[in-house]
Amino acid sequence: MILVFLSTVGLWFLFQYLKIAFQSRYARKIPTIRPVYPLVGHIPIFWGKNTRKAFWLYKQFASRVDRLGKIMAGPMPVIVINHPDLMQDILTRHDLYDKPFFYDFYGLGSGLITERSGEKWRYLRRILNPTFNTRMLNNFIPIMDSRTRRMVSRMATLADGRTDVDLLEYIGVCSLEIVFCTTMGRNADELRGQLEYMECIKVVMEMVGRRIMNANYMVNALYRLTGAYKVEQKAREVLKRFTKQIIYSRREELDKEQNVTVKDDEFHRRSLNFLDQILMIRKDDGTGFTDQEVYYHLETIISAASDTTALTVANTLLFLAMHPNIQEKVVTELNEVFFSEAIELNQDTLGQLRYTEQVIKESLRLCPSAPVEARQTSCEITLDGVRIPKDQILVANFYTLHRRPDFWGPDPERFDPDRFTPEAIEQRHPYAYLPFSGGLRNCIGSRHAMHTSKIMLTRILQNFEVRTDMKQSDMRFKFEITLKLVGPHRVRLVRRGLKL
Repeated sequence: MILVFLSTVGLWFLFQYLKIAFQSRYARKIPTIRPVYPLVGHIPIFWGKNTRKAFWLYKQFASRVDRLGKIMAGPMPVIVINHPDLMQDILTRHDLYDKPFFYDFYGLGSGLITERSGEKWRYLRRILNPTFNTRMLNNFIPIMDSRTRRMVSRMATLADGRTDVDLLEYIGVCSLEIVFCTTMGRNADELRGQLEYMECIKVVMEMVGRRIMNANYMVNALYRLTGAYKVEQKAREVLKRFTKQIIYSRREELDKEQNVTVKDDEFHRRSLNFLDQILMIRKDDGTGFTDQEVYYHLETIISAASDTTALTVANTLLFLAMHPNIQEKVVTELNEVFFSEAIELNQDTLGQLRYTEQVIKESLRLCPSAPVEARQTSCEITLDGVRIPKDQILVANFYTLHRRPDFWGPDPERFDPDRFTPEAIEQRHPYAYLPFSGGLRNCIGSRHAMHTSKIMLTRILQNFEVRTDMKQSDMRFKFEITLKLVGPHRVRLVRRGLKL
C-alpha cells in the first residue's frame, strides 16, 4: 500500500511538472540567468537563505538582465524585467494590474498594495484616491512638524559629537507617530502599545520578506510547520488587536458625532483624516467597508507609510553624513528659505526646498524603499516579441534599474543630487526612476512621504550637523518587503554652532 501511495504521489508530481513545463515552453525565447540547475532551476540557489543573502543573490541575477531574463522555479519561469522601455510597457498597461500569489503572504487581503485582482484594485483606488488629497496633506503639515520637533528634542541629549546614534531608532518612532496622528486622528501620546506595535511590524515584514525570497517557505502547509510561522502569527495578533481597537473606538465616536455624519460637503470631506474617510465611504452599492476591509486599508497605510518614510529619511541623513559638502548645500538652502524664526513651515516653503528634494530623490534612487514589484498576466501579452500567456509572473527590480550605467552614467553608485535637476530629468527616460513604482498602480501616499521627509530633514539639519565614519561601500541591504540596511544607521550628532 505504501508503495502504491508513493507511486501515485510521484506520478501526480511528474504530471504537474510536465504540465507546467509544457505551458512554459514560450519562455525558451527568454535568456535564462546563470547559473541554473537542471530540472529544479534556481530553487537550490535561494533555498534557506536569509533576507540579506537572498536579496544579494536576486540583485546579482537581475543586474545580468538587459531587457528580459528568467529565473526558473523548477519548470516555472519568473520573468525578470530590467529596462525602462519594458517597465513603461508593463506599468502602464490596463490589462496588467493583477499581482501574483506571494502578495497573499502580506496578510492584508484587499489592501491597495496586496489586492491581487486588478479589476478590484482599480475600483478600490478610484474610491480611495480622495483620501490623500492636497487639502488634507496641507492640514497635516503642522502635525508632522510638531512630532518632528519632539523627536529633535529627544535626540538633542545625544548631540555631543561623540555618541553613536542609530538614526532609524528615533526617526522610526517619529514616523509612526506622524502616521497615527495623520491617518487616524489619534494623539500618539495616548496610544499605549505603539512601540510593541512597531516591533511587531518589523517581525512580520522580516518573515514575509523571507517567504518571498525562499522556495522552502512558499508552500503554506510547509511554512505552518516552522517556528517562523509561529513567531509571525504572534506578531500579527498584536497588530490586529491594536489596529482594530482604534477602528472600533473611532466608529463609536463617529456614531455619536451626528454633526460629522450628516455633513457631506466637499470641503468637510477633504479635511477628514484617512480613517474617518474610509469609515464614511460608501461603495457603488451604498454599503460601507466592513471592519475587516477597514483593517486591511488602515494597516496597509500605517505599515507602508511609517516604514518607507523612516527609511528614506534615515538613508538620506546617512548619505549627507558621508558627504559633508552636500549636507552644507542643503543647510544653506534651509537657511535661505527659513531665514527667520517667523518664517512658517508650510506648503509654499516646503516647495522652495528644491535642492533638498533632489537629495531625497537621489537617496531613493540608491535605496528605493520598495525595491521589488511583481505583476501577473491576466491575458496574453507581448514583450520584446515574446508572446507571454496568461498567469505568468513578471518581476521588476528597481534597485538594479536605478543603477544602469546607460541611464545613470559610468558611476551609478556615486551619490549625486544633480542627477535630479530639471534639465537632467528632462533628458532621462521617465521610467528609469521608479521609487514609488509607476503608472496607475503607483504609491498613493508618495506626496505624504515627501512632505514628511522634507519636514524631518529640515528640523534635524537646522539643529544638528550629522557625521559618520561609515562609507557607502559599507552599506549592505536586506529585503524585508522594504529595503533595509543591515545594521544601524550609525551617526554622530553635533549641535549647529558647537565646535568639537
